[in-house]
Amino acid sequence: MSLAFALLSVFLVLFFFWLFPLFFRGIPWQPTDMRRVRRMLEMSRIRPGEVLYDLGCGDGRILLCAAREYGAYAIGVELNPWLFLLAWFRVLFSGLRSKVRVVFGNIFSVDLSRADVITLFLFEHVNEALKEKLLRELRDGTRIVSYIWTFRGWTPKEVDRDLRLFLYVKGESEPKGSGAV
Repeated sequence: MSLAFALLSVFLVLFFFWLFPLFFRGIPWQPTDMRRVRRMLEMSRIRPGEVLYDLGCGDGRILLCAAREYGAYAIGVELNPWLFLLAWFRVLFSGLRSKVRVVFGNIFSVDLSRADVITLFLFEHVNEALKEKLLRELRDGTRIVSYIWTFRGWTPKEVDRDLRLFLYVKGESEPKGSGAV
């Protein structure tokens, strides 16, 4: 096998499994540090038995923390195949398989109607594109915690400026009469 063929093969594998998913509204993976993970869950006021969805779950750290430390059921959605597998294996070996599930797919295709809490670390344009879906599928009172990026036009119920976290509540954070989340 020639060096050129080997390099081309490596490039194609990296493109397909890391860059290709980004063309479908994704963002590059930037892991959220555990201090922020715990603060996001604290801000969400998640309780045992509630259902958390982490949109773009990466390595599954929010899912595992929510299940282990808060007794929540956690569902992660991940489009990047490598990250999906990483999260899946972390769940497999965590002892929390009955409380945590990882879905390989696009966040726009997953039914979020069971969610009590949504966590996300997505670009602002992705948050904007999610508004209609959240409006359609979430129940009033569902808590949404976003890291760094806001939802334009929504009023956060709580802000942690130091950690750049924003808590929104469906039915309370949207402009009155707008029909937006």
